[in-house]
Amino acid sequence: MKRFFNTAGPCVAERHYTIDPLSRLQGVMELVDQQKYFILHASRQTGRSTTIIALMDLLNSEGKYIALYVNVETAQPFRNDVESANEVFMSAIDGSARFYLPEAYWPSQHCFQVNSMQEGLSDFLSYWCAELPKPLVLFIDEADALIGDSMLSLLRQIRAGYNQRPKGFPHAIALIGLRDLRDYRIYSDSEKRYVLGGSAFNIKDKSLVMKGFTLDEVRTLYAQHTVETGQQFDPAALDLIFEQTQGQPWLVNAIGRELCFETHKVMPEGRTIVPADVYRAVEILIQRRDTHLDQLSDKLTEPRIARVVDAILGGAGRFDPGTISTEDVQYAIDLGLIAQGPNGLGIANPIYREVVPRELTYVEQVSLPQNPAWYVLPNGKLDIEKVLERFINFYKENGELLTERELYTESAHHLSFMAWLQRIVNGGGYIRREYGLGLKFVDLVIEFADEKFAFELKAERHFKQADALEQIAAYAKRMNVSEAYLVVFRRRMTDPDIVGIREKIQHGDLLVHLIWM
Repeated sequence: MKRFFNTAGPCVAERHYTIDPLSRLQGVMELVDQQKYFILHASRQTGRSTTIIALMDLLNSEGKYIALYVNVETAQPFRNDVESANEVFMSAIDGSARFYLPEAYWPSQHCFQVNSMQEGLSDFLSYWCAELPKPLVLFIDEADALIGDSMLSLLRQIRAGYNQRPKGFPHAIALIGLRDLRDYRIYSDSEKRYVLGGSAFNIKDKSLVMKGFTLDEVRTLYAQHTVETGQQFDPAALDLIFEQTQGQPWLVNAIGRELCFETHKVMPEGRTIVPADVYRAVEILIQRRDTHLDQLSDKLTEPRIARVVDAILGGAGRFDPGTISTEDVQYAIDLGLIAQGPNGLGIANPIYREVVPRELTYVEQVSLPQNPAWYVLPNGKLDIEKVLERFINFYKENGELLTERELYTESAHHLSFMAWLQRIVNGGGYIRREYGLGLKFVDLVIEFADEKFAFELKAERHFKQADALEQIAAYAKRMNVSEAYLVVFRRRMTDPDIVGIREKIQHGDLLVHLIWM
């Protein structure tokens, strides 16, 4: 069977192109040897399960330990029903043992004869470890999916058995999930209060974080396809894949699948894959809203995520501590949605940067009574003046409604403009965006029929003309255009007659069209 780029479930080297998973997790063997209990966390689709299963296989092959991977996500629905959650924990461990381990290591029936189901997991592990001929290393995946008292029960039972290791409790345990447990505030229904995850699991030695692929790892992954098929990649195309994904493993594999097994198939007429092919593959992924991107989009409706993303999209100078908490920001980071970049916190990679505004404006886009063909000139070029004039008229009639949104009120004006452009440009061109916390503006460029139109969007409260001209001049230079549009949105529409007032400003070699909305 030919190998391929995997986008669903753990990677298996015999079937998938893979990066050595253990090379991405430094120091883990030392933690196991030192009998440590630790955390491994990473955003979704970064290869957590692949890495841990590989680690389990390695430990078992070495013969010093008995290692087991178990997923406890099925206990999530039980929330505060501790007894039912413990039954699920025990059943999940038993099922994993029967799948991954030799029969001689399976838990006996005696292991299920617990003293109390309130502490069923602790008793089960104690009995099982006493039966095993070698120390047990347990990897508990999706631990942070648990809710309320069931999560507290898991943490406290592990903490209670800690001093019995390794003969009467697991030699080492790793809790695996999206977030470090120290960041969790867990509400206990039985205690009627919030409990910090760190206090319930204060035996933790260290938290390991799995990062995305490096540029060298992206090159290594794609080189495997070249070796097996002969398909060549322009080095600039590989650089672009890394730039667009920032090494996010699912995105890296999804682009590879689209390039080599979907859009072009394998060896498209023997042609080397170039950056233009990558851009097309990225656009297909975004428009198709594949599972990973769809899950990401679903998070945008959560109020705590909306508060963070709204500030970034709206060009806020900083997060307002009165409306956005540390937990909100950390949650968005742990999901892999935002990350620290050269200009501060922003959307984690260019693909997500496109997904976010498109998803937030999707309903608005499809409901706009606009035919993209109306805005295309006979020569196939985009009539940008018509695009702007029609938007100004639309905004005069509907702009005041934007302040009535429940979510994304800070960025409502920017999003409305982007929805309009996306509706018009779809199918004939591309929009590429740059924005981030602290920038106080959104830059975007329309690429249509070999022409580029550069825009900078600003809120009036952040508008200082001299600064704005310098910013848009720098952007226009990077985009290689001699004209650009500076669109300034007022917080509220006080007089529709002043909406759309325009001014031309010559700033050095750049002609700037200033438009007040």
